[in-house]
Amino acid sequence: MRDRMKEIINFIEVNVNGKTLFTKELVYELENGALQGVYSDQISFSNLKYSQSGFQLDMFIVSNEKIWLVGKDGQQEDLRKDFSAVSLFRFELAERKSTDDITGCFRFVSASGKNVAAEAIVSGIYDVRLENDVLKLSEDQALYRDQPVQGKHFKPVAFQSEHRFYNKDGKLHYEYDGKSFDVDVKTMRRSDSADTFPPFVSIEKGNNDEN
Repeated sequence: MRDRMKEIINFIEVNVNGKTLFTKELVYELENGALQGVYSDQISFSNLKYSQSGFQLDMFIVSNEKIWLVGKDGQQEDLRKDFSAVSLFRFELAERKSTDDITGCFRFVSASGKNVAAEAIVSGIYDVRLENDVLKLSEDQALYRDQPVQGKHFKPVAFQSEHRFYNKDGKLHYEYDGKSFDVDVKTMRRSDSADTFPPFVSIEKGNNDEN
């Protein structure tokens, strides 16, 4: 195992594994404001395992995500979809001798909800690096997943995102900054989507924080 991989595993072991973080409620818009999403969650990282060439880390998410149809007055009118669930995801990464890079996958394992948008979804992970005590990695989702649109229909989308882990004020912070692309399922070509999402920031709760 080379020094860079050791540094990344050590960072995860000391700062990430065994930690629980919380994402405050965020609001985002879909379909040019016709739909509104409301999201919050609790994230736990656990089960770090590593070998001579790689490691895996589980990401356990208790999420509350609802997508509403928005009326002309801007108020929520009808619940379009409830994606709330208890989900398990897994990072699996390895060091490549051909390039000295660290790559792998981020995949859905299981969930309890009835409507699981991430079911049977896997992403490629690349550009993994530790810079100034910030662990960064890039994610590129394979194929596509469903996203609600108007009229109780769905469209195929794929996400590209950046993940960041760092400590601030003595607490672990995890940032997920994703961009959505519309997908032509016949050619698998992606095009820019009008849907935009704010960065999701999860923060470890300190001893003096309110419940």
